[in-house]
Amino acid sequence: MMKDGGARQLSIAKINPPRLARVYLRTRLFRMLDSARERSVTWISGPAGAGKTTLVASYLEARKLRRLWYQLDEGDSDAGTFFYYLGLAAKKAAPRSRRPMPLLTPEYAFGIPTFAKRYFEELSLRLDAPFVLVFDNYQTVSPDSPFHEIVQSGLSRLPQGIRTVIISRTEPPPAFARMQANGTMQGIGPNELRLSADESRGIVSSSGEQRLPGDVIRRIHEKTQGWAAGLTLVTASMRRSAMDPAVMDSLPSEGVFDYFANELFDKADTVTQHFLLKSSLLPKITVSAARMLTGIRHADRILSDLNRSNFFTEMRRDPGLSYQYHPLLRAFLLSRGESTYSAIELSRTRSEAARLLEQSGQIEDAAELLRDNGDVAALAGLVRRNAAALVEQGRFKTLELWLRSLPEKKLQSDPWLLYWLGACLLPVSPPASRGFF
Repeated sequence: MMKDGGARQLSIAKINPPRLARVYLRTRLFRMLDSARERSVTWISGPAGAGKTTLVASYLEARKLRRLWYQLDEGDSDAGTFFYYLGLAAKKAAPRSRRPMPLLTPEYAFGIPTFAKRYFEELSLRLDAPFVLVFDNYQTVSPDSPFHEIVQSGLSRLPQGIRTVIISRTEPPPAFARMQANGTMQGIGPNELRLSADESRGIVSSSGEQRLPGDVIRRIHEKTQGWAAGLTLVTASMRRSAMDPAVMDSLPSEGVFDYFANELFDKADTVTQHFLLKSSLLPKITVSAARMLTGIRHADRILSDLNRSNFFTEMRRDPGLSYQYHPLLRAFLLSRGESTYSAIELSRTRSEAARLLEQSGQIEDAAELLRDNGDVAALAGLVRRNAAALVEQGRFKTLELWLRSLPEKKLQSDPWLLYWLGACLLPVSPPASRGFF
C-alpha cells in the first residue's frame, strides 16, 4: 500500500504552483486575464516554452488571488485518479473542511457525469470567492478520454466568483464547444503569448546579470520570434560566451532550443552534466532522491542554482521541497542521456529511479518508467504492493492499464495479478471479472 508520507510527497508537485524566482511581469497579458474575470473559464494555449505556467503563477501572485493548482498528467485520463488527487488539492485549499471529498468508487461507475457535477458543487461550497482553479498541462490527457466531458460538466456547475484557468499546448477539445459558443470561455492563444519586442527587452534587462547591447537583444528577439524559452536560452548562451550573433542568424528557428541547450550543457562541468542527465529520469525531483540517484551530495545547490537563474527548473514548496525540469529541458536531457550512457547503465539507473519514485509515493511515474524499461518483475511487484490502495481510491482504470501492460505469461503465472485484474473489471463487467477470479 502507498504510505501517507509518499502521497504527501507526490502532492507537493502535483497540486502546488511553481515557486517563481525573478520574473518579468507581463502586464499586457495581466490586463487580458483581468478582463476575463466574469468568464467561467480562461483557456491559455501555446507551444512548449511559451511561458504559460509562469504567466498564470505570476498573475495569481501579483493579484493575491486564492487558488487551487492542479498539474495534470497522463494518469488523469482515469477519472478515479483525477478525483482522488483533486480531493487532496481541495483539502489543501480548504483545510477547515474536515470531511474528505468523495472518491469515484464502483457505485458511481455508470453515472460519472452526475458524480462530476455533484463533486464540483461540493468543491465550490468549500472555497471562498474570489477563487481560481488552475489546471496545468491539460494537453497530457488523451484527446479521446471521457475526462474532457467530465471536466466540462463539472466546471459548468461552479458559481460566479470561482473561475477556472486551463493551461494547455492545444486548443480546447470538442467537449468545450458549448462554453466557447455561449461566451463563458475566453481564450488566450499563441499570438497573444508571443513576446513583444518591449517584453523581450524587459525580460533580458531585468535578469540582473551582464547587460547585452540593444541591437543584440533585438536580433535575439527576431530570431526567437517572441518564443520565451528560446529567448532565455539564447540570452544565457550569449552571456556565457562571446558568441558571434551571426552564428545565431544562420540557425533554423526550429533548431534554436537544441543548439543552445547543447551549447550550455557542454560548458557545464562534468559533475553537473552527470547530475542533469541522471536526475532528468525523475519527473518530480526531491533533493534526497536526486542525491541517491546521482551520488552527488550537493544536489540541493545545483537545483537551487538552476531555479534561481530561471534555467527551466521550477521549485515547488509546501510542505516539502521539490523541483521539476521544464518539459523541453527534460526531453533534451533524456535524449542526451540515451546517447551518453550504455544501455546497461541506463537500464540500471532507470530501475533505481523507479524505486525512488515509488518510495516517495510517485507510483504513476515509477510504473511508467518500469514499463519503458521493460522491467516486468519490478512492475509486477509495484502493482501487487499498490493495488489495494488504488482500488480503495476508485482508480480501477489506472490499475487495469498497468496489469494489461504485463506479458500474458506473467499475468497467468501470478494469481494475485489475476485477482486484481478481476477486481478492476468487477464494477463494469462482472461476467468478465468472474473468469479472472
